[in-house]
Amino acid sequence: FNYAIGMFGTSIPINMLKTYAAIYYVDSLGMTTIQFSLMLLIYTFIDALDNPISGFLSDRTRTRWGRRRPWLVIGTPLLVLCFIAFYSPPAFLTENSLVVYCMLFYMLTGTLDSVINANYGALFPELFREDSNRANVNALRQAFQLVAMIISIALTPMVTNALGYSLTAILYGLLGGGVILYMSFTCK
Repeated sequence: FNYAIGMFGTSIPINMLKTYAAIYYVDSLGMTTIQFSLMLLIYTFIDALDNPISGFLSDRTRTRWGRRRPWLVIGTPLLVLCFIAFYSPPAFLTENSLVVYCMLFYMLTGTLDSVINANYGALFPELFREDSNRANVNALRQAFQLVAMIISIALTPMVTNALGYSLTAILYGLLGGGVILYMSFTCK
């Protein structure tokens, strides 16, 4: 349970980011679809590199807390802050500075999500060495991911209508981050 629930935590913020970023920045804040698409194109190249780099660094980390936990414990609060910042741009930003702000925090959030997921995924074979344990844990992990998808994709329009994007990001960020940290400290 303690490991499997981590999938819930990692899925909540990134699902909202990848599903509703364009709606928020294009429909609500006025970025053009070309600007947003260019940002996604640039991020594609960063995303192609961040997982292998995260894995390389994580595999070579040596601490008394293990190889993965430091990355999870440091990366999670940073992810939460960048995710909240992405959905809370300052009102004074002009068109060009809004594009730069969007790119910066989308890329930071996505990269930090990659750091967390690379380390979360690397824990799986380290914690569960037998196939029967892996199958049971993975089934529970996928169930938590499904619940996270329902919340962060299907329910987000209702939540953002009630709270707005900024407060929704705070809620989802703290919920997801809290679960990731819980998993980080309870899995041995």
